[in-house]
Amino acid sequence: MKIHLEADYKSSTAFYPIYSFAGQLISVELLTHFSHSTANVAIPQDMLLPQLDNEQRILLLQKQINSIEKHQDFFCQHNVKATLNIDATLAETILKSEFLARKMEALEWLALEINERFPDLSQGRQNPSLLALSERFDLSLENYGAGHSSSKAIYDNLFFRIKLDKGFIQRNLNRLSFKPFISTVLEHIKPHCEQVIVQGIDDASALKKVSRFDFDGIQSPLFSPVGEDSLSALIDPPEGFAELLH
Repeated sequence: MKIHLEADYKSSTAFYPIYSFAGQLISVELLTHFSHSTANVAIPQDMLLPQLDNEQRILLLQKQINSIEKHQDFFCQHNVKATLNIDATLAETILKSEFLARKMEALEWLALEINERFPDLSQGRQNPSLLALSERFDLSLENYGAGHSSSKAIYDNLFFRIKLDKGFIQRNLNRLSFKPFISTVLEHIKPHCEQVIVQGIDDASALKKVSRFDFDGIQSPLFSPVGEDSLSALIDPPEGFAELLH
């Protein structure tokens, strides 16, 4: 079925913050949400994306790039990365279009994010598309630990950022073995990237618990996303952030 984006859906852009445990904004993840014209129900980008044809995917990507370009002063001034999520189809499109790739490369604060379901991720540097993306862009892995791939791509130093899977953290957080377990995980992956981000932290007690470990940042429902007009509001640490850690 052909999806008519402009006719059937209204779209909105949201920026999801990643903070260091000192309360500094280090990155934002740009996601586009859709609501159908006949129903007031939000549809996440990752649910609608597989239904779009290549032309629509490119159009969506271009709109997201334009949104990031519009706020280039913000990203440069505050040294904040802006992350876009891509799948294998978009990755191929970017790599095949020298014009698009060069335009995106020029955005020094831009990062691209894939997840563990990226085809042949376990091949690491032997995966030509993955290697090409890593050589041209800051590459982030969204859900490390989800169990869909081996760690070869991690140990091949292909990612500047690794985000631990929400379920992976939540399954292990309250186990007695969490401290030695997560310390070992960090010991193994931190030498192979610049940032390790923890996810899956939904309350103050969990936040306090993970703050004792050597994570570089956190992305959490505790920190609300904002629209384009409120991007600057993310610079200040969330209210009560410091108190939550003590």
